[in-house]
Amino acid sequence: MPQKDFCNNICQKRTSGNFPEADAMSIAGDVNLALPKGHSAPTVGVTVAHRRIQSLPEKDSEMTERISLEGKVAVVTGAGRGLGRAYVELLGERGARVVVNDLGTDVSGFGKDSTIAEQVADLIRSRGGEAIANDSDVSSPEGGSDLIATTIKHFGRVDLLVNNAGICGSQLFEDATLDDFDHYWRVHLGGPVNTVKAAWPYMVAQHYGKIILTTSVAGLLGIRGQATYAAAKCAVVGLMRILAIEGAEHGILVNTISPAGYTRMHPAAVADPAWLKQSEATMPVEAVAPAIVWLASDGCSETNRIYNVEAGAIQRIAIVMGPGFNDPHLTPESIAENYAKVESIEGFFEPGPFEPGQIPATAKS
Repeated sequence: MPQKDFCNNICQKRTSGNFPEADAMSIAGDVNLALPKGHSAPTVGVTVAHRRIQSLPEKDSEMTERISLEGKVAVVTGAGRGLGRAYVELLGERGARVVVNDLGTDVSGFGKDSTIAEQVADLIRSRGGEAIANDSDVSSPEGGSDLIATTIKHFGRVDLLVNNAGICGSQLFEDATLDDFDHYWRVHLGGPVNTVKAAWPYMVAQHYGKIILTTSVAGLLGIRGQATYAAAKCAVVGLMRILAIEGAEHGILVNTISPAGYTRMHPAAVADPAWLKQSEATMPVEAVAPAIVWLASDGCSETNRIYNVEAGAIQRIAIVMGPGFNDPHLTPESIAENYAKVESIEGFFEPGPFEPGQIPATAKS
């Protein structure tokens, strides 16, 4: 796409006046929801911004041409089970050549089973698709490099990199050590860093690439008992912001999804059988996979976006700012007096990437 249009996608400031109706949303659930044993799963329904999601106009709901990924090479981490498996199956069905990466660990990230990835690759090949298996540990730089090197050796390029691999566990912050945080960081943040680091030169050389990262409502909104997990998952959003900026000149688009689909991680962490049963019935992993195919398609030019995807719904999540209170002679007392203005996001806008030397948006109001 033209460079001007690409930059507009990254830098455009959205306001409450021009924000699309479906951009602001209510979130319910999370694919990697993990609560301390003995705690019931909360009823999640947090309104991110006060806008009602409305039906798309009739003209936007007309049937479009079927999306094909013929010729694309897609790498998906954690693709042996759960969400990752649903992703590679649909990617393969839509014509992508797929690399199924999975170390084959338990839900806590320990152990190894190389047959997990191979079984899924076999399944895709049995359906007429092209797929190879890889059991590299992407939490290490060597594993990330091996995964991409294997991809290049077999397919000659990498068009899509989906960082899905994750682990699950739960403990209160007061019980967590720095080693516990490091255990999550290495998988949820280190994994994307290692794989993107390895794939980046190839995407730069071909002036094309799609990268999808995975965050969670645990990090975006907070869930009790998830300090270690949430810290890593929220850091993923920060990584996306920079990759989107630095990838723009190279034709690399970077987005993040917050997926909700029932996987083995839920019963490993949640003790409420009624909630588990309901989640299994209402949050199939297959309902998330279409978003991956759409983001991978040439028709999608979005970048620097966060999407909540669950149970057949997809909504953009945005960080917005209200007009606030502005006083060149700001004092603690004036803040206290005008806190209603500080707190309100009525008339919100969406800031774009920060540019060194630019005047902060709040100072211009």
